[in-house]
Amino acid sequence: MRFPGQRLAAYFFCLFCGISAASAMTVTPMQIEMSSIGRQSRGVITVVNDSELPLPVEIVIKRASLDQRGVPRLSNAGEEFLVMPPQALIAPGATQNFRLQWLGEPLLEKSESFFFYVNQIPIKLSGRHHDVQLVFSVGVMANVAPPRGVPALNVVGSSIVIDKSGRRYPAITVENPTRVHALFPQSTVQVSSGSWSETISSGELAQFIGIGLVQPGHRRRFVLPVVLPAAAASVQCKLQFKPQR
Repeated sequence: MRFPGQRLAAYFFCLFCGISAASAMTVTPMQIEMSSIGRQSRGVITVVNDSELPLPVEIVIKRASLDQRGVPRLSNAGEEFLVMPPQALIAPGATQNFRLQWLGEPLLEKSESFFFYVNQIPIKLSGRHHDVQLVFSVGVMANVAPPRGVPALNVVGSSIVIDKSGRRYPAITVENPTRVHALFPQSTVQVSSGSWSETISSGELAQFIGIGLVQPGHRRRFVLPVVLPAAAASVQCKLQFKPQR
C-alpha cells in the first residue's frame, strides 16, 4: 500500500524527447546526511553509466521545504555547495564521482534540505524518426545539520485512514520542535486501541516510509504499516525516537 507523500527516497523522471538510442544510469546514494562543519560537510554522489553510449550529465541543486504530507516545495539554491565536477561525460560502463562540499554558513542556525538532481543532458538528435531518446533525472536528498543540537519528535495527533479496499490504518502526526532535522524511521511506534496494541520497529518504518524527513519546526503526517482491527474506533500512538547522529 502506498499513500501520497509517504516515500521521499528520490524523484525519477523519464522524459521522451525524440529520436536516438536510450541511455540509463545508476545513482547512489539516494540520501546524504551532512553537517555544516567537519568531515560530514563533504559528500559524494556516484553515477554509473549503464548504457552502451556516452552519458553527459550535470548536477542541479534545489532547496527543499516539505509540507505535512511530505510533498516538497522547491526553490533555487544559492552558492551553498561546491560540486566537482558540475558536469561530466561518462563513458559506457564507467563510473563518475561527484564530490560535494558545503560552502554555506559553518555555524548553521538550523538544518537545511536540498535535492541534487543528476540530469542527463540531451544530445543533438539525428533526425531519424524510429529512435527514442530517454532523458533521465534522478534526485538525491541531502540534509545539512548545524554543528550542535539534537533532534526530537513529539506526537501531536493520531487518526485512522481507510484505503480503497476498505482496510483501516493508523496515522500519526509528529512535530519537530528543534533546530535539527529528524528522520521519523529512527523511531519505534506503539499503536493501541482498547485492549489491542502493536509495536512497529524502526526497520519496518524505514522500509514502508523511506526517509521520513521532519524539518525543524515542521509537522509530518505518516500512515503506519499495520491494519487495524474492525472494532478499533480510535487509536493512540506512542513514539520512542532515537536519533542516530
